[in-house]
Amino acid sequence: MLIIDKLKLADRFTETEKEIATYLISLGNEMKGVTTRGVAEKTYSSPATVVRLCKKLDYKGFDDFKAEYMKELEYINRQYGDVNANFPFEKTDPMMNVMNKIAKLHMDTIEDTVELIHHDRLSAAKQLLINSDNIYIYSSGTALNQAESFKEKMMKIGRKVIISTNLNYQLYEASCMEKNNLAIIISYSGETENALKIADICSANENKILGITSIGENSLSKLCDAVLLISTKSSLFDNIADYSIHVSVNLLLDILYSLVFQNKFDQYYEHKEKYTKLLESQRTSTNSLLMKQ
Repeated sequence: MLIIDKLKLADRFTETEKEIATYLISLGNEMKGVTTRGVAEKTYSSPATVVRLCKKLDYKGFDDFKAEYMKELEYINRQYGDVNANFPFEKTDPMMNVMNKIAKLHMDTIEDTVELIHHDRLSAAKQLLINSDNIYIYSSGTALNQAESFKEKMMKIGRKVIISTNLNYQLYEASCMEKNNLAIIISYSGETENALKIADICSANENKILGITSIGENSLSKLCDAVLLISTKSSLFDNIADYSIHVSVNLLLDILYSLVFQNKFDQYYEHKEKYTKLLESQRTSTNSLLMKQ
């Protein structure tokens, strides 16, 4: 859940805290120069009450809250290009305009995803992958297509990835995971019931969890050992297709595969070359570009 959404959920706030929350929402980007005392003066409260509200929102204090809220507002206000992720083209657009807009949306999504990747988070995710024996990927819907592509790449370098499309089987597989196996859970909302059940099972069994989800604190991210963020520009339902979600997830999985490969570059390249030549000998072409050594 986004911080701005938490501020709007006033059911657990006192009347004074509601006033403070309303004021913080109204500030928007002007919050940059605001202090605890300044908020207290504007809301006829006290600095202690402002801090208490921040703690209710799971922050150590006002400065901690302010830093995270500013990051969130920056992301929400940041737009890449002029292509709407939910409705990237109009019903009257010429064919080539549709093509160009979808291409632009892909490029914008890649840029947005890269902006969301922080060094320490990526490093933590990399360590989880390279230190695991086997990798289980849990998701639903079309995100499993991206997961299958990741599985194929990993399989060709000798790394085992297990994916089940049966949601009930996923629960049993999570229960049977051995120690030192990693669970990758992909959920855009971070609130999918099955994903949370799997995360609870893995956590109880002390299996590490890498979450791939949207920005904003959600139930899944709280249960993960590391989190990578999906470009969060798409509506869950009100869209033509999940264009940006698919591009973003695919990019993240490609990055993870590449980091695993790089960790044992020569070994994995030798393994891949040996087995692709042996098992895919039927793949040939008269196009010299495809057969370059």
